[in-house]
Amino acid sequence: MNTQNLTIPMFPLNMVLLVGETTKLHIFEERYKQLVNECYENNASFGIPFLDKGKVQVYGSEVKIKRILKKYSDGSMDILIEGLGAFKLLEYSKKLTPKLCGAGLIESLNNNQKITLNALQDALVNYFGNIQNKFVDYETIGHMNVFNVAASLQLTQLEKYNLIASKNPQFLLLNQIKFITHVINIEHTLRDSFINN
Repeated sequence: MNTQNLTIPMFPLNMVLLVGETTKLHIFEERYKQLVNECYENNASFGIPFLDKGKVQVYGSEVKIKRILKKYSDGSMDILIEGLGAFKLLEYSKKLTPKLCGAGLIESLNNNQKITLNALQDALVNYFGNIQNKFVDYETIGHMNVFNVAASLQLTQLEKYNLIASKNPQFLLLNQIKFITHVINIEHTLRDSFINN
């Protein structure tokens, strides 16, 4: 796979946005107001390296600004961003003069990894059928990718970080789905025994 290395502005946060996921951010620091304004004007992306306990981690999300939702009189703003893909951070500068914010050299990860692990395909058919009450066949699963599925699971930020940082995200996703299915099955059993009593 031919990966392209890019240098993009960086906004470290305790957040991972998988492909297609959106979230709102409130921007109030001068350096990030500058970053947002420049990226918005140039239709450019920026990076969110994952911030854990105040330390910038090696992996993160490349995002784009979908909309500026609200501007305030002090220049702060609310924006809507969308995940474009995950990256590995090759180099990071906390401040890249003359800009106020930092920048990083990134290597894009394979964000379109098809689900090929048989056990994961089985677990997903079971999960969608029994937990979500949706009929999803193996052919449909074959067209899904790891990060699309992960985005639908309401994982914590750290779980999403571990997924993008993993050498084997399919195996990690399989364990997540098994755990979620187990928890939901226990909830159903408890609820049914409560109703029967």
